[in-house]
Amino acid sequence: MLTSTVNESDIEAVTTTAGKGIFLQFSTRDPLPEPPSPNSPRIPTMDWNQLRAHFPITDHWIYLNHAAVAPISRPVQRAMERHLSDVADHGLAHIDAWHANYAQTRRSAAKLLGAHSDEVAFLKNTTDGLIAVALGVSWRPGDTVVVAEREFPANVYPWLSLADRGVTIRTVPERDGRLRVEDFAAAIDSSTRVLSVSSVEFFTGFRNDLAALGQQCRDHDILFVVDGIQSVGALQLDVQALGIDCLAADAHKWLMGPEGCALFYCSRRALRHVKPAAMGWASVASSHDFLGYDTALHEDARRFETGTQNTVGIVGTKAAIDLLLEIGMEQVEERILALTQQLADGLVRNGFELLSSRAAGEASGIITCKPPQDQSSELVAQRLLEARIHTTDRGGWLRLSPHVYNTPEEMDQTLSVMCA
Repeated sequence: MLTSTVNESDIEAVTTTAGKGIFLQFSTRDPLPEPPSPNSPRIPTMDWNQLRAHFPITDHWIYLNHAAVAPISRPVQRAMERHLSDVADHGLAHIDAWHANYAQTRRSAAKLLGAHSDEVAFLKNTTDGLIAVALGVSWRPGDTVVVAEREFPANVYPWLSLADRGVTIRTVPERDGRLRVEDFAAAIDSSTRVLSVSSVEFFTGFRNDLAALGQQCRDHDILFVVDGIQSVGALQLDVQALGIDCLAADAHKWLMGPEGCALFYCSRRALRHVKPAAMGWASVASSHDFLGYDTALHEDARRFETGTQNTVGIVGTKAAIDLLLEIGMEQVEERILALTQQLADGLVRNGFELLSSRAAGEASGIITCKPPQDQSSELVAQRLLEARIHTTDRGGWLRLSPHVYNTPEEMDQTLSVMCA
């Protein structure tokens, strides 16, 4: 019987086939370095040209669509290619290194989120994480879930599916592109079991006050669930400080990682209240005893992982997270907010209607705007596309979402095309 000799929970430093980072290079025989702190930039003076050189998309597009699907960097591409080459050449001969990489990726993800590594699981996508919570709570008829109006469907359908259990949804109204804490508070009562919000709203780009909402949940002893896909990788986040119980975020947006691999954070507190809806061979503590059939689950978030992992996706996700950690999330957020502010200022000056709040604490990496009345969003979107500028046009509104490797010069070029 082929089994791994690596116990993930015991790994502190691991050997892996990862190679070059953007500013780091280490041997395939050397232990990986400890992931850097997420909120302290390691590079005092960032060489933006050096960073851009790791994004081949800059040779082809001004890419302002990271809120949809982000391009991957060369470090991510190379890490995934190395793993695929290893599998092609050696099959599972290096399976211990795969398991070691899982552990190291959990550590990197925990650094990014402000979590413990045993609170991180790998799932297929954000939706799967939200479904895990929806199906894992012991519901009672009459229970309610509070969500925001105009939420992305990933944070709606899992809760709608509970109707046959007698669970209903209460929606909090959006007011001029903003969501108010007091409106969430008014929607919560003794029947509420879960408050589920997006950290950043996909349509407006509004950045919810997670600290205040987390406090509301603590005050009412309800679960605080966050769809983090529009902020993880773009904005600083500390799940413990914010009182978040569960968070899900796929890698393919602001993390600039591969599709089909998501981070699912389940706090130690939430583990007592959210039970896995499905049990697979990887969910149990004795997962490598293939004939024992012991049903005792992992005591940590790995209980939500049911079977074989998306190993190449996890390899790519680790490379993506480590790149952001190495830049420093404080510097990433500062850069993104500066670029979006540049766009916002230029658009308003030229008569565009801005839906996205730019107030302190409410701004994000998303700018949603509507052209002046003499132009349609379709016309502006076509001009942008012809100029090799990639954005989203949805329902008469244009959404622009730059990342850390974009430049002020690209924002000026974009404004020139939009305001022509």
